Amino acid sequence: MVEGAGRQRLFCVIPAFRAAGTIASVVAQALQYADDIVVVDDGCPEGSGAAAEAAFRGVESVHVLRRERNGGVGAAMKTGIEFCLDRGAGLIVKLDADGQMDASFIGIIRDLFAADPTLVCIKGNRFFDSSVVLRMPRRRLFGNAVLSILAKFASGYWNVIDPTNGYVAFNASLLALLPWRSFADSYFFEISVLCELGLKRLPILELEMPTIYNGARSSLSIPAVLGEFPPKLLRLMLRRVMLQYFIFDVNLGSIYLLLGLLLLLAGGGWGAAQWIVSSVTHVSRSTGTVMLAVLPFLMGFQLILNALMYDVQFAQKTSHELLINLYRRFPRMNKVSPRG
Repeated sequence: MVEGAGRQRLFCVIPAFRAAGTIASVVAQALQYADDIVVVDDGCPEGSGAAAEAAFRGVESVHVLRRERNGGVGAAMKTGIEFCLDRGAGLIVKLDADGQMDASFIGIIRDLFAADPTLVCIKGNRFFDSSVVLRMPRRRLFGNAVLSILAKFASGYWNVIDPTNGYVAFNASLLALLPWRSFADSYFFEISVLCELGLKRLPILELEMPTIYNGARSSLSIPAVLGEFPPKLLRLMLRRVMLQYFIFDVNLGSIYLLLGLLLLLAGGGWGAAQWIVSSVTHVSRSTGTVMLAVLPFLMGFQLILNALMYDVQFAQKTSHELLINLYRRFPRMNKVSPRG
């Protein structure tokens, strides 16, 4: 850890569920870079919290919290966040307990927050390196691609590359001003963070950060994700559109969207009604009647596309940081590579 005047106290929160075999090594690595480690035993049947306590008994900077029932990674994180804020944390970093996140990036994250105090959140990004596509399990790759598209619609961060990445860090003083208790309890946590920050168009940064696929088992259920995520993303997208374009502000995008929906519904409704009449009477509709349905529908569709383009163009831009740029900005990082 690097000492210095004005250095913010960094807490690392590690949600732990079925991680008794890896939690000790993860905490040991994180201790090299963080000031305090908070292990949150999320009702773990394997006793991950007890394993951490046994391995670090007497280490004052390691704190173990226990939840009576398993609430999900988001619930565990919110328990940890509350603990950190109550103890004056300056920075809060989420680290998974399965050993698939490189703890050495914690030091880099600290430097990035110090360089830009306006940043609210820093997220990991696995996809700067295209080789990750070959190493990533196919099921995860497909699911991540689908969720990434949906998350862009819901959050408004259109140039975010890896929205589902679980390596997340917060500026604690700014996080305390946000409704962080409304973050999702489940694996939807990371995306819900983006949606809350995107609603206020707050600046975030994605950091090049390879994931370690070590074969550790995951408690993530693909069927549960498919059932839970899309409806939540649709609801959050509708909330964002309503608030950003009709409550907080009214702009050109609002007009595109409103007129587009009206024309789309009018054209589609008229066309459906005429199709029903034609089916019942067995009399074909005239060309003019058909065009009365087609033209409003096409104009409405074009206006909806214009609204989407407006949203993308004026969205809060996500900053992206490559390791090569970090070595130029922070020369001391040349001495130790986080990949090594």
